Amino acid sequence: MNLIALDTSTEYLSIAVRFDGVVHAHHSHVGQKHAEATLPQLAELLAEAGRPLADVDAIVFGQGPGSFTGLRIGCGLAQGLAFSCAKSLIGIPTLDALAATVDAPCVLACLDARMGEVYAAGYDRRDGSQPIPMGLYAPDALPVIDGMRWVGAGSGFDAHAETLASRLGNTLAAVEPGRQPSALAMLALADSGRYPLVPPERAELLYLRNKVALTTREREAQ
Repeated sequence: MNLIALDTSTEYLSIAVRFDGVVHAHHSHVGQKHAEATLPQLAELLAEAGRPLADVDAIVFGQGPGSFTGLRIGCGLAQGLAFSCAKSLIGIPTLDALAATVDAPCVLACLDARMGEVYAAGYDRRDGSQPIPMGLYAPDALPVIDGMRWVGAGSGFDAHAETLASRLGNTLAAVEPGRQPSALAMLALADSGRYPLVPPERAELLYLRNKVALTTREREAQ
């Protein structure tokens, strides 16, 4: 399919467009400027491809988990683009997109969720299972599965390096904390057929947490 993929779930902006198998992509740190940067960067990629928005078959977006504001911006932009050209959306969990950037049999995708927690999921590509369910975890309470040899990926392994290393012990084979969810990975995942096409009005986000920040009392208790 001809696709646009975009992820705004972290401090990075990741966008890719694919027409007739040719891909143009952009991935950069934008901090909190996704709202200002996404559409101009997408316009540049479409210009590089020499194709109009109307030529896409669907728009892929990062569902979350991740930054509340970033997720809402990304989903809203994807919905607006889809409505404008009467196309469908494909939502892909950001932890799936993060794990897909790592070439290893067993990947533990882990994003810093702030407030002393992480978003995490463990993927075993040998049998297609997910031994660690996608969820919100305290770093010192992440499930430990004997016999696994994880490659850890994502900002959670930067923000909570010592705690996660201690918790996971010899089940942690290697760590790649600089990995981010990637629009290029999302294009490949969209081709798998595991993620449904939905009309833009049915787009859903995976927050995994319903709270943005700690209260003053909770911060003092910590």
